[in-house]
Amino acid sequence: MNGIITGIVVVYLFICILIGIWATRQTKSTSDFLIAGRNLGMFVMAIAAFSSIQSGFGLLGGVGQTYDAGMGFAAGVLIAAPLGFGLTWFLVGKRMWMMGSKGDVYTLGDVVEKRYDSKAARGWLGIAITLGVIGYLGTQVQAMGIIMHSIFGVSPKVGALIGLTILAFYSVGGGIIASVYTDLFQGIIMIIVSIVIFFIAINVGGGMQTITQNLQSADPLLATSFGTYSMVSIACWIFLFSLGAAGQPHFINKFLMIKSPKQLKWGAFTAGIAYAITVLLVVSIGLSARSLYIQGKFPELATPDDSLVVFVTHFTPSVIGGLVLAGLLAAIMSTGSGFVTLGAASIVRDIPRAFNIKVKNELMMNRIVVLALLIISTLFSFYMDTLVALLGVFGWGTFASTVFPAVVLGLIWKRATKQGAIASIVIGLFLNFLLEIGQKYGIVILPEGVVVGAFSLAISIMTFIIISLLTQKENVRLDKEMLKAMEG
Repeated sequence: MNGIITGIVVVYLFICILIGIWATRQTKSTSDFLIAGRNLGMFVMAIAAFSSIQSGFGLLGGVGQTYDAGMGFAAGVLIAAPLGFGLTWFLVGKRMWMMGSKGDVYTLGDVVEKRYDSKAARGWLGIAITLGVIGYLGTQVQAMGIIMHSIFGVSPKVGALIGLTILAFYSVGGGIIASVYTDLFQGIIMIIVSIVIFFIAINVGGGMQTITQNLQSADPLLATSFGTYSMVSIACWIFLFSLGAAGQPHFINKFLMIKSPKQLKWGAFTAGIAYAITVLLVVSIGLSARSLYIQGKFPELATPDDSLVVFVTHFTPSVIGGLVLAGLLAAIMSTGSGFVTLGAASIVRDIPRAFNIKVKNELMMNRIVVLALLIISTLFSFYMDTLVALLGVFGWGTFASTVFPAVVLGLIWKRATKQGAIASIVIGLFLNFLLEIGQKYGIVILPEGVVVGAFSLAISIMTFIIISLLTQKENVRLDKEMLKAMEG
């Protein structure tokens, strides 16, 4: 690996460690560890929200999928996600902030219990988020291993373990504060680098006309708007990643962190534009690399997930390549920090409180559970052993189908009941895991092209609505404060 690239990555990781040390000193309570003391401004929150969504899954996995099958992944996922920012801000932004203002609300479990007056709903949501974190964090583990392997020459598994050690160092101490501010740091870098590398990648590929002609010569579908993916898959991705964005706990939990509802005004625009800019990096590198491969100018790859790393190390200036890889690694690690914080909150706070158990010294227990979740997620990642983007879709689908109905629709629809919420969480959770594990062993139930997460989200929403309508007599009477929060 180029010495300049390695040096930039080392400096970048050192800065992330310094942020972690600073964040640890700022973290003095459970509120600080889980919701940054409710003290974030609009820009910090918006960039952190964008960065938490656009991580190893979107960048490394997105480039790999674009290289492998054309524009379909970008059209179905990377375009739908910015739309999801607007929908999320509109649907739950102010509602979540107002729920947080009710006091002692640090997690989505707290929100659900106050909404439905149900500890069972809280417990089931805590279980769902914990399992979703394990699946989604597995994406970050795989992406981290690929990047560390490319930079330092170690095996992907060893690289993942090295990265996880650094991640554990600052996430255990700094919690969500460390996650948010490393997100901010790497997010700004990635926005700048994405603009620069877009022009570099197109130029290296010989211009869009040359790239298009090369793609057409290999497979005419590669040059189309949807690549080689079926329209069914594209439609599923658009549904899952636009509407499902509001069901991502590492995203919507950040609305509990802002200090004033006035900070919401430009958040969706800021986050959406930032995400859209990074799509330029994904599309330009993916298509240019495939074009070069068709011409015999790009190395053979062990897996499409290697395409981003190979491109930036072989076809870009060392400084740009170093910034891309360092920024990507930091994105993976900061997103991972956010995930394990959410999972720890579910295990330490939500699940015990569902059984009327209050854990003493929550801050210390959260830090211990963070370590345990990092280990479990690593083992799950090694077990699944699939492409980064596909593992990310699995994690996203688990969150969307369990969180969106119970939390988002629950804060909008006054007739929603706790029975509907619990049923939707259970159905969404089991559908995702059973169908995904079944596919791993060749048991395919859904029609070709149907994405498991999109199917599970649709069934979960229908379950939520139907069960709520059937249990109206048991609907909880909402107090004035809750009604005010739900009006947003």
